[in-house]
Amino acid sequence: MTKAELRREFRAKRKALSYQEYNQRNEQIFELFRQHFPVTQPTTAHCYLASEEKREAGTTLIIMHLLASPQVTVATPRSHPGGNLTHHLFTRDTSLDTNRWNIREPLASEPLVPTEELDWVIVPLLAFDRMGYRVGYGQGFYDRFLAQCRPDVLKIGLSLEPPVGRIPDINNHDVPLNYVIIPQQVFTFSE
Repeated sequence: MTKAELRREFRAKRKALSYQEYNQRNEQIFELFRQHFPVTQPTTAHCYLASEEKREAGTTLIIMHLLASPQVTVATPRSHPGGNLTHHLFTRDTSLDTNRWNIREPLASEPLVPTEELDWVIVPLLAFDRMGYRVGYGQGFYDRFLAQCRPDVLKIGLSLEPPVGRIPDINNHDVPLNYVIIPQQVFTFSE
């Protein structure tokens, strides 16, 4: 299936999830994240703020877990015209706004975190394949952002569904992930 077909199919799958099933899958993803990604040294983690309305893989438990560690700095994205993201320090007191896609994001006045300081990037996706490539919402925000990250940054996707075999219309701008966590397991990809 092409990216456009996968977007349609996986949006429909998300929409069909009951609230209970959605929450259960998010809790399973969090437990696997906690087990497989312990913080053993100072770490700066970028994490998207999930949209419950869109049934994105939840990040609230992950963010609260990261904030509980004194050696972790958390940054969340803010989108800008032209398809770019900035990364803003996130704390329990961060002020949030809602953008044109009805996604929560930090106010532009929140302190910036430079891309080169990021060690982990927790990435939203609609679908992914067995090679570690993802299908996002089609705006290219994360592909542009991931291309700017240090080569050693850990790219961790979160998905409510298992992978598809292969996304046929991958292009030069698509950046593969290192890991994807689904409710049942963690997938690891080598570059």
